[in-house]
Amino acid sequence: MRVLYLCGVYGEANEKEVIAHSKYPVEFSANVFQKKMIQGFRSCVKDFDVISAPFVGSYPNASDIVSFKGFEEKQNEYTYVNFCNIWGLRNPSRSKALKKALNKFIAADDDSKLIVVYTPHTPFLEAALYAKKRDTRIKICLVVPDLPQYMNLNAHISMIYKVGKKFDIRKFVKLNKDVDGYMLLTEHMADKIDVHNMPYIVKEGIISQNDIENAKSKIKNQNKPNDVKYIVYTGKMNERFGVKTLVEAFMSIPDKNLRLVLCGKGDAVDFIKEKNDLDNRIMFMGQVTPEEAGEWQSSASVLVNPRTNDEEFAKYSFPSKNIQYLLTGNAVVCYMLDGMPERYRDMVFVVDDKNGETKGLREAIIKALSETKQTDFIKYAEENLSAEQIAKEIIQMREG
Repeated sequence: MRVLYLCGVYGEANEKEVIAHSKYPVEFSANVFQKKMIQGFRSCVKDFDVISAPFVGSYPNASDIVSFKGFEEKQNEYTYVNFCNIWGLRNPSRSKALKKALNKFIAADDDSKLIVVYTPHTPFLEAALYAKKRDTRIKICLVVPDLPQYMNLNAHISMIYKVGKKFDIRKFVKLNKDVDGYMLLTEHMADKIDVHNMPYIVKEGIISQNDIENAKSKIKNQNKPNDVKYIVYTGKMNERFGVKTLVEAFMSIPDKNLRLVLCGKGDAVDFIKEKNDLDNRIMFMGQVTPEEAGEWQSSASVLVNPRTNDEEFAKYSFPSKNIQYLLTGNAVVCYMLDGMPERYRDMVFVVDDKNGETKGLREAIIKALSETKQTDFIKYAEENLSAEQIAKEIIQMREG
């Protein structure tokens, strides 16, 4: 079988360049997810290629890149396509470039071919369906980490964006009818996007073999100082994700030896800086690379995900940071979202917000600082979420 991964990944060598050109938070979690899936396919597929229209923000609001013509730092892991990056022209240009790049895959004389499309991004689907029409031996599997209508959860969204997104979702619904299989993050997604009786698997996340080995090594060698303790959150600094509540909950804990480390960018940054002037225990690091975020996660006494369960999108989401957090072996505080399997309740310190979100989050953090929770997450993840296993299950859908 010949497999092609159609995505928006970029290499580790290009991460700082992406940050430098970005005006908004960089989706590193999406990049890490794609890399792991690519590793999974490379471990079990001989004929495997990656074509990427990298996820850099559109010009002029999200990035200063007018036209993407590759990165300054070269890499040989993935094939990048060039495209116009101006908002409104960006998607058609990406679609056209990807269709052209797929011609070699279309011409390949293999009886069995599979295009794995990362995320419901219409240019990716348009290109994949173009290939499928040119060669009926090609099947398409769509990986759905997020639904199109929930990809932008900023507090303030322009009317132009909202109108454009409506048209984009209509196009996705039409394109989706020709998809042959899916990987979903939650069971609820199957109803929302209409899988039209096609096969699908549900995996709340993905881990690599390196993740497992590093997790076991770090947990074995953990030796944290007892004086300063770090409460850490890495991700989007968005009000909608509960960042303000986390800051307020932390500030209500008087312990002078605690530090709140916040890594990321988003619409709550001004609020964070304002509170930082009042409480110097708050350490706002801004946008950092995945490696730097990982170092903070490993050094944490408590890792917090303050995203609440009071909005519809919680059904269609499983925060990848929860998996990253749990792999450290450190205490994890979070809400039980509707999209989270019930088994996670025994692995984390669940926030009880019956008496208010701030008080509930504060109490959960204090509990996590003083108690230990034995989990078998690494064993569970190794058995259910390994990149190689997921790749094999996707291939089996194609062959079945």
